[in-house]
Amino acid sequence: MASLRPYEPGVCSVKLSRSSVVLAVVGVLLIVAAAVVRFVVVPSVTKLPADLDVTLEFTGTYNGINPAVLSGGATEVLAEDVPIVAVRNVSAQDVDGDTEIVRRADERTVGDGEPALTEVFFAVDRETAQAGPAPDGAEDVTDAEGLVFTLPIGPSTAEGAYRYWDQNTLQSAPVTFEGEETLGGRDVYRYQSVSEGELANPAALKLPTSLPKDTLAALAPGLDGLVSPELLAALPGVLPSLPAEIPIAWTSRTTTLVDADQELGATIAGGSTQEITGSLDLGITTVDVPFATIAIYSSDESIETRGEQVGDDSRLLNLVGTVLPIVLLVLGVLLLVAALLLARRAAARTRTP
Repeated sequence: MASLRPYEPGVCSVKLSRSSVVLAVVGVLLIVAAAVVRFVVVPSVTKLPADLDVTLEFTGTYNGINPAVLSGGATEVLAEDVPIVAVRNVSAQDVDGDTEIVRRADERTVGDGEPALTEVFFAVDRETAQAGPAPDGAEDVTDAEGLVFTLPIGPSTAEGAYRYWDQNTLQSAPVTFEGEETLGGRDVYRYQSVSEGELANPAALKLPTSLPKDTLAALAPGLDGLVSPELLAALPGVLPSLPAEIPIAWTSRTTTLVDADQELGATIAGGSTQEITGSLDLGITTVDVPFATIAIYSSDESIETRGEQVGDDSRLLNLVGTVLPIVLLVLGVLLLVAALLLARRAAARTRTP
């Protein structure tokens, strides 16, 4: 009959009991769960969400030529400090892997006019927040380049890090870092982008591509201060030689501001100043007429609301990305230690005569 091996001092002796095995297994599972949460779940939740739905509200002013005079619908040539109310909604339409089709809808009301709605669709990389070429078969998606509404998590302040897409001219422009602010209770980075070029879709702003000669003659007195006095004086002599419809080429210069959360990259506030110029072909010369300056920026209420929303997202990300993995890891280690202690205790009882 075999005898028990005598206890040897300095030799670690354990005996796996049922309870120690259970604790060890649960401990290992918790440690694995901590790793899964940190390295699998967290990267997935830091991407552009599949249920994206963000609304920003803006206020501002319109200064320039009254658009209604171009169609004969008004007699006042100049409009000054006309209030603007605008709403932008950005929402997810479809998700395919790391690409998300995003709808950006802008509704703008100038003065007492009817709201004007424009919408555009982008194919956005869910990790970088950069727009790219339209997927095959996506006819309504704009071929774009650069940022279109938000920055990625942990945004960079390095020069040349980003470009911003300007829908007015259908081109992207470099983004520059302009400093830091605190808005809506969140620390933000301020970015700026300036894009200048031919206005891609004048019809979206209800701008004509030509102007009747008679309308130009009627507008001339109201253009004082917008064009040179010499040109105004010469205009009556030039008009008879002009065609019935005078071509207009429109250009746009837009300065875009984005105030992005320093942690999440989400837009807390933003705005733009768009300067529209109409170039009239008068045959012997081309005259550039400053048409309008449209300036908007996020309303105070919108900034506060957006700050609260991003703050909630930040706390949730901190819970999932930092607190939960640490708690799971600590619990797992404690259970492994408890399992080892139970095994040692069981071994000690076995050695006791």
